[in-house]
Amino acid sequence: MRFTRPMLAALTLVVLASCTSQEEDFNSMIPIVKESPSARAKVISKCMAQPMQPEALDQIAFYVKAQRSEVKKLFCQRLTNGVASGKITYSDFKAVFQKKMVTPALVSVLRGR
Repeated sequence: MRFTRPMLAALTLVVLASCTSQEEDFNSMIPIVKESPSARAKVISKCMAQPMQPEALDQIAFYVKAQRSEVKKLFCQRLTNGVASGKITYSDFKAVFQKKMVTPALVSVLRGR
């Protein structure tokens, strides 16, 4: 699915590079993003700064159910909130990153559920 490229870029922002595994990095970010509004705002800001192709924005618009002008903001907010709430797990991240698949949990979060 062509939708996965922007998803990969956004999810990669959530995972910090270090000597530990990606899963440990992902899991260590959850409480930080959950408890710190400024950390959450930084993740959303970095996500918003990522370029997205017009086709990808159209595909994301299908999931977030919004006008194209609002798609990127809603995508980044919902994705970050999904990670912070635990609705998006490392296995969802791994499915997108390694298998190029969009999981049901990810679709649910992007739809605002």
